[in-house]
Amino acid sequence: MSTNDRITDALTRHQIFVLRYAKGRENEAMAHIDSLLKQVISRLPLSVTDYSRSRFDALVLDLLQYMNTFNGQFNESMVQQMIDFANDEVEFNAQLLGNEINVQTAVPAPQQIASAVYSNVLDLEPTKGYTIGRILGEFGEKKANQIIDFIRDGFTLGQTTQEITKRIMDNSELMKSQASTVARTVTNHTSIQARNITMKENRDVLDGYEWVATLDSRTSIICASRDGIVYEFKDSNPKPPAHFNCRSTITFVVKDQFNLGKDIKGTRASKGADGPKQISDETNYEQWLKRQPRSFIYEVLGVTRGDLFIQGRLSIGAFVDNSGKVLSLEQLRALRPMAFGDI
Repeated sequence: MSTNDRITDALTRHQIFVLRYAKGRENEAMAHIDSLLKQVISRLPLSVTDYSRSRFDALVLDLLQYMNTFNGQFNESMVQQMIDFANDEVEFNAQLLGNEINVQTAVPAPQQIASAVYSNVLDLEPTKGYTIGRILGEFGEKKANQIIDFIRDGFTLGQTTQEITKRIMDNSELMKSQASTVARTVTNHTSIQARNITMKENRDVLDGYEWVATLDSRTSIICASRDGIVYEFKDSNPKPPAHFNCRSTITFVVKDQFNLGKDIKGTRASKGADGPKQISDETNYEQWLKRQPRSFIYEVLGVTRGDLFIQGRLSIGAFVDNSGKVLSLEQLRALRPMAFGDI
């Protein structure tokens, strides 16, 4: 196993720790939503229908102010947790790299780490341009407005407080699931930013970074198309998370003189139609998917894209544009009409 293989193996195993840490943040986010809803419900009048318009408007303003404060406190706590997590991640990444290539690695300053976590945007599709602060802030604002809409609709329809409460609680599981998704995505972003800033500080021993996707049926087309690609150190080059709930990661690619044992082949984990298997680490997602049965390919790509892929008319990379956005079937037909033939 080469140095690069050992590093990839270690970072892939470490991703399990990242996901476990993310699970804790997911639980906190869901508990926050649960507490928020209970607090809002406790502030509703016993009889909403008896409220005059002026009193109701005052109630809405009070609830919005409360929710904004409540969400703001949670967001500040989450950001601080991410900064602390990033500092631990930087230490782990620098130590791993140094141990594998036997050099003294550089560690970015805490101020650099905090700035990277808070200021660097998430390369999400379809909503790019989000920082952690913005994604948390907008999520809290949208949930607050959604709750107010439930209350306002109930007031307009003459519903009782109990009926309004039921509608709010009927949507609580979805809200908690969405909060969990945001927390998981933010945590993965933080882990990647910590690795990215560590790589920048040690680019003298690195050739770039490699995108590593999970080899199973749940992996998105975006991540599948990028698996195994080695990118240069450019801020414009993509990094996970590519979408909400993204499980992809990146790994160091050391310069050739540090890549000892490069002629020794390694393995990577996969979970195809026949269950978990270890396959050659030189196999990327597209090569692995070609070996899967038609039904499995349909599960990943859908029937039409699956047929185009199976018949060799289009590669996975053809299903996304340069930014990583998945093209619709109409867009594919317009760009590559010959590939469709009689499909």
